[in-house]
Amino acid sequence: MNKTIVIACLLMPAIVLSQPIVNIENLRHSGEIGEFKSVGLSLNGSRGNEDRDDFKLNLSYTKNNDNIESLITLSHSERTKDDVLEDKSSFFHSRLLFKSDKSYDYELYAQSSKNPFQSYKKRDLLGFGMRFDLTKKSKIGLSLLHEKEESLKGINKETDRINLYLYRELELQNDNFLSTSLFYQPSIKELSSDYKISALISLNMPLSEKILIQIQISTAMDNDPPDISKKSNHSFSTNFRYVF
Repeated sequence: MNKTIVIACLLMPAIVLSQPIVNIENLRHSGEIGEFKSVGLSLNGSRGNEDRDDFKLNLSYTKNNDNIESLITLSHSERTKDDVLEDKSSFFHSRLLFKSDKSYDYELYAQSSKNPFQSYKKRDLLGFGMRFDLTKKSKIGLSLLHEKEESLKGINKETDRINLYLYRELELQNDNFLSTSLFYQPSIKELSSDYKISALISLNMPLSEKILIQIQISTAMDNDPPDISKKSNHSFSTNFRYVF
């Protein structure tokens, strides 16, 4: 067991589970042919002044061939305090990539999430655009998306946005790697006053061909947030993923 994995295991009890950005890029097996299924689990708890338990379960299915890459992923999270359910959230994302013989491919995606952890009731997305492979380890995406959002107070908002996406992967020792994802989503009508920015950094440590440990730090900023939420949100998580 290398030093990186030992340090990660020591850090696990101290990491607080929130609702991080879902690491789509690590689930899609881009450039690989075949079917890929995986299940991910995040657990966290505290005992003492408060008995609190959090968990997140993720299921993913990817099917890629020479012409199309497809991905479906679903997540469910719950928070309990003193054995009483405080809140729960859900996430669904599906994506199709149509390969071309040019320097870019075409993408179509849909997403739906219910997340009171981040102070909104529901958020739905539908988008299409292009994805460029800068290198084998670097990707950039540019798309247009339509967003429907409902706040916890029942206020509805629809927005058309530009979605700029950057992904970078850095190889470390012993097959470990660090991945970074950045998103910038300004409103088409209000570029300077209504925008969302998010970032995800993930330390990925394969224990075998089928088992992966991920330590993730994510941050998200919404310059025009739902009624009672803050402009920024930060989260930390330790994930265990099994590929079969």
